[in-house]
Amino acid sequence: MIAEAINTVVSIGWAIVAWIFVLAFVATTVLFTTMLAVAQGWKAARRMLRGPSWARGRLRARIHARKPRKRHSGHTDAPDYQEAA
Repeated sequence: MIAEAINTVVSIGWAIVAWIFVLAFVATTVLFTTMLAVAQGWKAARRMLRGPSWARGRLRARIHARKPRKRHSGHTDAPDYQEAA
């Protein structure tokens, strides 16, 4: 009877250890998958904000094309050089 109790305790102990390893593996896999998805999303969001507007889509390109801008006057002042005495 005592031997069966000890055998049961040992079996339950091994089962608990096995569950701990399985849960640790699953938690690690979920954690790394989540980190990868967040990193890829962040990278895509940052990449979308860079570059020309036409690369972001047709609608944004149209909005950008219709925006009024200052025209270059074409006039530049001559440089004002002062000679050293």
